[in-house]
Amino acid sequence: MARRKLTIDKNKIPHSYRDYLELMRRHEQLVEINEEVDWYLEMGAILRHACESRSEMPLFNKVKDAPGFRAAEMGPTVSSTPGKAWMRLALMLGLPEDAQPLEIQDAFIEVLGGEPHAPVMVDKAEAPCKQNIWQGEEVDMTKIPAPILHDGDGGRYFQTAGAIMVRTPPGVEVPADAYTLDKDAWTNWSFSRAMIAENRPQANTPPPPAQVNPSGRHWVPGPHYAKDRVVGLWLPFQHNGMIYNMWKDQGKDCPFVIALGVPPAATMLLSAAPPAWHDEYLYASAFLGKGLEMVKAETCEVMVPAQCEIVIEGVVSASESVVEGPFGEFPGYLSNEAGLKPLAKITCITFRDQAILPICIPGVPIDSTLILGGFCLSTTARLFFQQSGLPVLDCFSPFEASSHWLVIRVRDDWHRLTGYTVKEFIDQIAEVFWTHHVGKTTAKLIVVGEDIPPDDIDKVAWALATRNNPVQGVYHYPQYDSDGTGLQIYLDVATKLRGRGGLVVYSCLQIQSQVNQPLEQVLSFATNYPLPLQQKIKQKWREWGFSQGGAED
Repeated sequence: MARRKLTIDKNKIPHSYRDYLELMRRHEQLVEINEEVDWYLEMGAILRHACESRSEMPLFNKVKDAPGFRAAEMGPTVSSTPGKAWMRLALMLGLPEDAQPLEIQDAFIEVLGGEPHAPVMVDKAEAPCKQNIWQGEEVDMTKIPAPILHDGDGGRYFQTAGAIMVRTPPGVEVPADAYTLDKDAWTNWSFSRAMIAENRPQANTPPPPAQVNPSGRHWVPGPHYAKDRVVGLWLPFQHNGMIYNMWKDQGKDCPFVIALGVPPAATMLLSAAPPAWHDEYLYASAFLGKGLEMVKAETCEVMVPAQCEIVIEGVVSASESVVEGPFGEFPGYLSNEAGLKPLAKITCITFRDQAILPICIPGVPIDSTLILGGFCLSTTARLFFQQSGLPVLDCFSPFEASSHWLVIRVRDDWHRLTGYTVKEFIDQIAEVFWTHHVGKTTAKLIVVGEDIPPDDIDKVAWALATRNNPVQGVYHYPQYDSDGTGLQIYLDVATKLRGRGGLVVYSCLQIQSQVNQPLEQVLSFATNYPLPLQQKIKQKWREWGFSQGGAED
């Protein structure tokens, strides 16, 4: 069935995080909590229950130990409004409330290739994110409403929904094919978690002796958090980690910015996994159809969106490390693992009056972490497949699968168009995906035919259960340098250490001996009954007393 062709209305895209929250308020998708809530577990419990019950998004107007600051859900969780489950994502992108995931993806792709626009530079005195400035002794990360989100997290994670912004060091040559705003540097914006470090006598020391909370299950971090030290992920295969290593190779600490509460359009693109040496700013300005209002950071050469809520500036040490983690991540499990990660010193914090800390809380699906990440990553993958020339119609990462599946829909006449055998065709799909940066996001691909919409989890599960041959339809790819995200709980130690392995494609196409033979008839209302009979029943459906499924729906 053909889906609607929707067009993004750029005039309706909220241009700041506050604009987005106000839009949610107008659509009755936001609840303000005015009584004080505790950053220790209470905020996390409220956010998680709101996700799982498909309730309104919480906005916390008063957080313990954080006077003058607020906190809120980042955004596109699932709505319980009938027929409008994805409205929080659709409205973020200037689309109708009832838009469905693949309709949203189609419209999103239409504007991604537009012309970028130069930044609109804002005077520091006029930039909302500069209304308050802490430097030197004023810097105090503990006054920000950074929560312990899960029972067992290793610290207060202030960064779950912001943009880490980092710029290549002087002296590093920019490739000729780079897609950058500045011809002399690459500035990367990305998602990556970060927490407030604990006060310890020196770096590279083990964590304090284990304690237990009243449940007797998990270690509770000590109460003494550093005012100006944080620790996060700078993984070498991620773009922020690549730039960090460029600074480290020069023997220098790496300047960085974490911008919290960036414009939603920019937030959407943080997980899109464009190639290295591509500036996310250019994609964001093309999407918006105009330049973003930007202002220079106080202590480094990075520019930040002027409408940000909070801007954290600092340097990541080239030599010092402290323990980071554990943290309950998007697969929906709390890992017991913690490890040494580069220590960062915070040099400046700027923020708006009554600043709002955006939060994504990972857990059992579906939450905003999965929607932001899965949507953008599958969109990028779809673009790579289309550029490859393979007869791929679309692809999607079902939110319910915690970014562990990418469902790829191909034309039913793929064999006639390509001349490939089934194995040759699946091999080509695997090569396109796992040889690009986006391939570091998913270890399991599911290839389906035209009648299986990748965003319909019920039909995907049915196809996988009934059409995948467990012997002839499963293909493994140990040769590619990926293990998915590396966060899958089923990975063995050897695979984790190698950082590669466990890649698999499940084909729901016909096996080789049956290619070009007629498909078995599908038994559904739409495929198994005469069209006049379908139309008659739909016309009388509401008359008979049914509430859904009539001709009007």
